[in-house]
Amino acid sequence: MAGKSGAEVKVGIFVFIAVVLLAFMSMQVGETDFLRGGVYDVNVYFDSVTGLKPGAPVEIAGIEVGRVSDIRLDDGRARLTLELREDIALRSDAQASIMTRGVLGDKYVSLSVGSRELPQIAEGGVIQRTDRSADLEVLMKKVGQIADDIGSVSKSVSSVMGGPDGERDLRRTFHSMRDLAVTLNDMVQRNVESIDLIVANMRDFSTDLKDISSANKQNINSIITNFESASTGLKGTLNRMDSVLAKIDEGQGTAGRLVNDEEMGQNLHEAVASLESVTRKIDEGQGTLGKLVNDDTTARKLDRALEGINTYLGKQESFKTSVDFSAEYLADSGDTKTYLNMLIEPSADHFYMVGVVSDPKGRTKETETTTTRIDGSGNRSTVTELEEKTERDQIKFNAQIGKRWGDLALRGGLFESTGGAGADYYLWDDRVKLTFEAFDFDDDDPPHLKAGAKLFFMKNFYAMAGVDDFASDSGDSSFYTGLGLYFTDDDIKYLIGNAPVPMGN
Repeated sequence: MAGKSGAEVKVGIFVFIAVVLLAFMSMQVGETDFLRGGVYDVNVYFDSVTGLKPGAPVEIAGIEVGRVSDIRLDDGRARLTLELREDIALRSDAQASIMTRGVLGDKYVSLSVGSRELPQIAEGGVIQRTDRSADLEVLMKKVGQIADDIGSVSKSVSSVMGGPDGERDLRRTFHSMRDLAVTLNDMVQRNVESIDLIVANMRDFSTDLKDISSANKQNINSIITNFESASTGLKGTLNRMDSVLAKIDEGQGTAGRLVNDEEMGQNLHEAVASLESVTRKIDEGQGTLGKLVNDDTTARKLDRALEGINTYLGKQESFKTSVDFSAEYLADSGDTKTYLNMLIEPSADHFYMVGVVSDPKGRTKETETTTTRIDGSGNRSTVTELEEKTERDQIKFNAQIGKRWGDLALRGGLFESTGGAGADYYLWDDRVKLTFEAFDFDDDDPPHLKAGAKLFFMKNFYAMAGVDDFASDSGDSSFYTGLGLYFTDDDIKYLIGNAPVPMGN
């Protein structure tokens, strides 16, 4: 009896242990919180969670880190509560996606942890970024749409290419493409050497351009700086022009009164009416001017007189005069050098030029003084002193004579109060003028060499740029740029003719 009781006790203990193991395994399969480590909850919202059930796993990089503890409807969207291990740190840019294992497998939630430098999502926080693009239902819907589009394209191609006409057109298209490929291949084969030569030339040109830009980087920066200065000056000129237009609009000055003053407009209307009356009297033959216009005898006498005047004026027609005013900005010193020249052209190929130059650098004169001294013993001693004197902002003079052959002109005479010579070359119907001057020939210093170009625009204006005194040993070489005004004798006559004449009271 005692042996039977011992066997029953052993069986009871074995059954108890089996029940405990079965309960533990059941709890592990059910993923309860029993005997598990710490967890925390986060929420995420989806528009649709079809097929996803509570208890579904949550994975990061294919490793299970939690489960879906709750699914409920919140304001028309599905809110998932994810129960995650406490060692999993999600950042504020983390992303949640609903995935499917295989084609017909179970659904689960996949997470990306986000960037390390961003703050961590706390207990009860919300994952803001979601993605369902990899969901099987979304993919199948997109595949269906693609299939519909392919069907539409297929129907369109069938309607265009179907039948004998479409087949014939398709055959012709393929034949044309084959002929084009053969022609293109023949052309490439015939011009392989030319293509290689073009590529080599482009490579050499690129190398030369790189060398030029590297060697002249400082000059290019200086040019850009000078253009910025010129742009600032132009901006100031435009501002002053705006001020003048504003004064005219306000009725200030003669032009402003002409535009805004009704009384002046009435006076102008009366003047036009008087002119119309005079014109009518002339047309009717009244007065001397009327007889001159309507009487043939008077007209013939006037014609003979005019013929004599025209004969005299014809001899002077080729005599032209022009005035040139320009200002150069010297980049290195920051000074401005101005010129005022008058060009007199007795003929098309012969000219004279006189003018004045305001040079901020002035002119340096060297004076040698020799002093002879006699001491008490009758001995003589000679002392020689050299004195250099520079006169700033000195006015210098130009007086030159020149001759032109086609596009080339040579001139000589006084250049800034010193002897010298120069050459000019004209391009594009005299719209571009290249100049070179050499003057101030001194035994001790190199001559003053100057080269530049002028671009004429808007008839009476031109821009210029170049290098002044580039052969100097004393560092006076400077890049210059500037603007100029150019008036011919016709312009001067127009300006004088429109100048107001003072009237006595």
